[in-house]
Amino acid sequence: MIDSIIKFDFYQAFRYNPFLFILFIIGIIYFIVALIIYIKKKVFYVPSLLTIYILIGLFILFMIIRNIPAFSYLIPTEV
Repeated sequence: MIDSIIKFDFYQAFRYNPFLFILFIIGIIYFIVALIIYIKKKVFYVPSLLTIYILIGLFILFMIIRNIPAFSYLIPTEV
């Protein structure tokens, strides 16, 4: 996936691991919201440990599910 991103082949990188792209979008949204909160209230917003654990758990769950034959459509493929 990283090799595809370096080559600017984002479609192939997404096919290798779409979950990281979803996490990237969530991270951008979090950064924008935290920046707005900081500008308005001068308070730095830090996500709770529970939020971080949930995201890590979802990532691990995705990695397990994509290796189960019933979810073969999640297996990375090359175009």
